[in-house]
Amino acid sequence: MRRWIGRNYISSIAMGMLLAMAITVTGCQDYGTFPTPEPQQEPEKPASTTFINSADRAVLAVYEHLLSLAQSHEAKTYLAEFSAISDNWSAQSELFKDGSSIWYVKVDMSGVEGWKEKPYWQQAGWFVYQDGRVIPSNRLQANALRIEADLQELSLPPPSE
Repeated sequence: MRRWIGRNYISSIAMGMLLAMAITVTGCQDYGTFPTPEPQQEPEKPASTTFINSADRAVLAVYEHLLSLAQSHEAKTYLAEFSAISDNWSAQSELFKDGSSIWYVKVDMSGVEGWKEKPYWQQAGWFVYQDGRVIPSNRLQANALRIEADLQELSLPPPSE
């Protein structure tokens, strides 16, 4: 009889330990003791409070966009020269078939005789969404993209030797 009690006693202890481990593991997972890694997410950008509803505001959005690309002294000097020479800016709203609209902002200095500046400064265009996003236009030989590329190149840090 003593053997039977010993086996039963050991079996009871073993079962109790297994049950305790099962409860602990299950409980730890439920209460976060074993945290599961969550994928890294970029912080949400706040919704833009900008709403482009006039031609003047659309032109200003392009200026702000170009200024944001000018990260160095040289790039800001380039932008100042471009802005001073190219002063014939206009914007018009374009309506799409789906009812949405976008602003088309362009600089057009083609009427200036004897243009001696960069040829792609003479005419360039950008699209401005109503929420304030600005993208270079593919119209006018994509000159806006060339201007933006110049600003980005001038903003690069100098190569280290």
